[in-house]
Amino acid sequence: MTIDQIIEAAAKAAGVPIRRIDDGWEVSFVDSYGEAYEPNIDNAQSFWLAAALRINVEHNHPADNRPWVSASVDGYVGPGQQFVEDVPDESQRADRMRLAILRCAAAQAPKEGV
Repeated sequence: MTIDQIIEAAAKAAGVPIRRIDDGWEVSFVDSYGEAYEPNIDNAQSFWLAAALRINVEHNHPADNRPWVSASVDGYVGPGQQFVEDVPDESQRADRMRLAILRCAAAQAPKEGV
């Protein structure tokens, strides 16, 4: 999946109506209020997705040699899933956390044709 497809699926899973805007140069998304919908770079939108979909977020122990962050759902409603992202540098931890949350949220979207 591309990042655009992941954003669309995550919004669908959380019940957020978004509109795709493709001006031929870039693709962007806006919500029903006309505000930019960018949970891949917006901390508040990412945190809201995690709360709305009951996504658990975990981080490695500070003493671990291989840093990571994970986002998971426990499977009470559907299948349990976990998405782990490596953290190449501590300055990227928030970026990787948002990506893990976004991927986990997208996986919760209803499957088409089912």
